[in-house]
Amino acid sequence: MPPGTTGKPENLAVNRQKVYKWLIQKIDQELASRHSLGIIYMDGDGSDTSYRDTHRSLPRSERNIIKDPIYLDSKTSQFMQMADHIAWCANASIAQIPKHSFAHRWYEQYLSVRDVARKPIILNTPDIDPLNS
Repeated sequence: MPPGTTGKPENLAVNRQKVYKWLIQKIDQELASRHSLGIIYMDGDGSDTSYRDTHRSLPRSERNIIKDPIYLDSKTSQFMQMADHIAWCANASIAQIPKHSFAHRWYEQYLSVRDVARKPIILNTPDIDPLNS
């Protein structure tokens, strides 16, 4: 969605699924362009099947994300805790929520050097109209 816009709260589940599908397709395309394979790790227990369904919607003969997401609970995985922190920092830099002003530049200051884009990327999906979602 464009910066500064959001979908309607009552459509959160549908919009989340659309954004995830768009993201998975983008990652799969990037992997294909590099003749590479990938695996997605996610925080959680796998009880939300929409993620699995999204992975399985990729054509099996062409997909580069080789399986359904692997779930790790962030309570027991330092790997997931680090990923959560990175995602939170990226969101803080984009959302600019006043009460999180202390962290607005954390991504830029501490993480951008490890990011090929050097900044968080806002996910814009063409099929989500923030005014009608």
